[in-house]
Amino acid sequence: MEHSAPPTSLAPAVFAYAAACVVSLAALPHLQGPMDTFASEHSGQVLLGQDPLQGLLWGLGAGAILAGAGQVFTRWTAWGRRLDRLLKRLLGGLHPTDAVLLAALSSLAEELVFRGLLLPYAGLAVSAGAFGLAHLVPRRGLWPWSVWAVAAGFGLGWLALASGGLLAPIAAHFLVNAVGLLMISGHPG
Repeated sequence: MEHSAPPTSLAPAVFAYAAACVVSLAALPHLQGPMDTFASEHSGQVLLGQDPLQGLLWGLGAGAILAGAGQVFTRWTAWGRRLDRLLKRLLGGLHPTDAVLLAALSSLAEELVFRGLLLPYAGLAVSAGAFGLAHLVPRRGLWPWSVWAVAAGFGLGWLALASGGLLAPIAAHFLVNAVGLLMISGHPG
């Protein structure tokens, strides 16, 4: 008999991610740093980048690589299996629709904050390090996930800089989160 996790309340996470989105989207048009960093004249271009279709394709490609690497870590490392068990206990009861919505909201919020606001003012290394700290799991033996998040933060930051906007890292981040959350919830797609 399969044991599933009890239903998870997403309200605190949804509120936090929605607040981060609102604050970031409200601040972005008034900040010069993102405009300079992404060589944009307006915040819409910061979001979409220089070539939205190319940014979307780059993001989906990078997301597929990152999601695949995440699945390799889950299958072939002890820390990946421990993290997978922890996340299944916390989020295993997610409905697939909730998993996709949480993936969309979390990727949008985190990219607006880490690549949209922090990257232009603090630089790639600091924004990647902060991204890793935000993914710190205070449990024994799970520190490699934070290191992996720092590496992913460098990759997502590079995508933002190379594409001239946030669409590429948002697409990559969404794909990683959607695959991960669907796998954790027991609905691999």
